Formats: sequence, C-alpha cells, structure tokens
Amino acid sequence: MKKIMLLLFLLPTITYGAGSLCDADEQVLFSCPVGKSGKLVSLCGFRKLEKDVGYLQYRYGSPKNIELTFPSAKAGSLEKFRYAHYFRFQVDRTFVSFSNGGFEYSVFTNYDGEEESPVQEKGVTVFKKSQPDKETNFICSSPVSEDLGKLENILPCDKESDFASCGE
Repeated sequence: MKKIMLLLFLLPTITYGAGSLCDADEQVLFSCPVGKSGKLVSLCGFRKLEKDVGYLQYRYGSPKNIELTFPSAKAGSLEKFRYAHYFRFQVDRTFVSFSNGGFEYSVFTNYDGEEESPVQEKGVTVFKKSQPDKETNFICSSPVSEDLGKLENILPCDKESDFASCGE
C-alpha cells in the first residue's frame, strides 16, 4: 500500500517532467522536443508571472541533463528577453528572443494560411550574430505546449524585429 501511495504521489511529477524541462511549480510557456535526439526546448516561468514580477528561463536538453539554461539567474531575467508578434488575416507569428554568448535565439510560432497548404511551425531559430544569414531552425515535433501570447505585456517589445508592433 505504501508503494502504491508513493507512486501516486510521484506520478504527476514524472508525467509533468516528460514534456518539458520546467519544474512542477513553474508555468510552461513553450516546450517541445526538437531534432532526432528528442531533446527538449522549454520556456519556463514563475507560476504567477506578471510584468516586473517573477522570472523567465529558456532551457535546452533532457530532464536528466539540462545543457543550457538562460539566464542562469532568475532575478532580472524578464529584461533579457524580447517579444514580437505579427498578425494579419491568414498569418500569425510570435517570437520570444534573447542573446547569449554571441548567439541570437528566437523561440517562435508561425502560422501562414496564405500558402496552398497552410504552414504551421513552432521551434527555435539560432544564429551567430557575426553570421546572421546562417541560421539554424530547430522545428518542434509533437507534442508542443505553447502559450507565448501570455508574454506580450510582460516582456519588452523587440523594436528591432520586423514583426513587432511595439504598441503601435
């Protein structure tokens, strides 16, 4: 009986961790497996995230080995990310971007219904700042957990993005 109770207690933690690198007490704003390795990309935030309240972290790796956490410190982390959103009929794009060690990362969702076959992609784009034309896209495979829209009024607007309206 004690073993069953222990398993029932641990089950939510095991299930929750399987689809993201976020802790059980965190909000999953984006998470998916990328590439053939099955490694995960996750944007994890404070459960009650608000403008200037809480934190946001990007994590990459596996539940047993998180290879990259950005930023490493939670304090002041919201200012290290930028948000951009573009919408018009049949097109919806959202980006959460940050710079780290000479590289630019952009977690994205993209829907383009103007194509003959509508395109819906989610993933991460990475490029070296010194070579912006040589970007690598890591496209999500299923399942994808995504709620980037919650960050629109929390993160600074990405004024350098062609897709950001920045309150206009």
